[in-house]
Amino acid sequence: MLNYIRAETYKVLRRPYTYIALAVMLVLEGIFAAGFAFHNSHSFATPFGGAIVSIVELRAIGFSMCLLTGDMVFAAQYKNSTLKNEVSFGISRTQIYLGKLIAQTLLSLVYLAIMMAFFIGLCAICLPIEGPAGFFSAGDALIIVGYFLAAGIPLWIGGQAAMCMCLFLTNGEMTSSFLYVGIVFILDTFLSVTGLLVQGWLGNLLVKTSEYFPRPMLDTAKAVVGDPVYLGQAWLVGAFWVTVCTAIGLYGFHRKEIK
Repeated sequence: MLNYIRAETYKVLRRPYTYIALAVMLVLEGIFAAGFAFHNSHSFATPFGGAIVSIVELRAIGFSMCLLTGDMVFAAQYKNSTLKNEVSFGISRTQIYLGKLIAQTLLSLVYLAIMMAFFIGLCAICLPIEGPAGFFSAGDALIIVGYFLAAGIPLWIGGQAAMCMCLFLTNGEMTSSFLYVGIVFILDTFLSVTGLLVQGWLGNLLVKTSEYFPRPMLDTAKAVVGDPVYLGQAWLVGAFWVTVCTAIGLYGFHRKEIK
């Protein structure tokens, strides 16, 4: 398994796509931070704390990045007919699936670390550390962001597991992307609205179920900063999604005919 993960990591690190996507994200972060600096020089000052807490409002980017990292590692292997070579070589389907999932997750975590360090560091350099009343202090802002990331990481990993499942169960990149968007961004809203329209215990069950999807869980995290119980719930929900999506993906991949 370790050799397979190393091979997948080596392949993804050799692709220009990996570095181009990261460079684009860092440029966008730089523009975002520059907007605060420009505003500071022409109007009411936004300090470091007021800038970095905006990270919690950009939570959907984490789930969107799963699309990219999943595509980078999977590399359209159904389309290129390379996955059947790995199976023919004698690598078990379980090893292939878990190896790619782990490689995707590691890549996502590296992206997260680089992007967070770059944006927070850039804000620390370009913006005043403390500012007028009404903004979060630097210390409070770091606590908020730290709690948000601690709650978000397991939920984003749950999203990564969902993306891996979609990639293995469908033959096209576009199909897998639409399926992932439907599961992570739309399905919880559909269940919630349906639950409100349905009377009785079934409606209540649908509404309650929709609250334990990764996206709404992360939406709530910013309002409960410091709550260890909710943090534990976020990790449990993330683990649940990883387990369920991996089980479904493995089952489907084992039954799938690879052409």
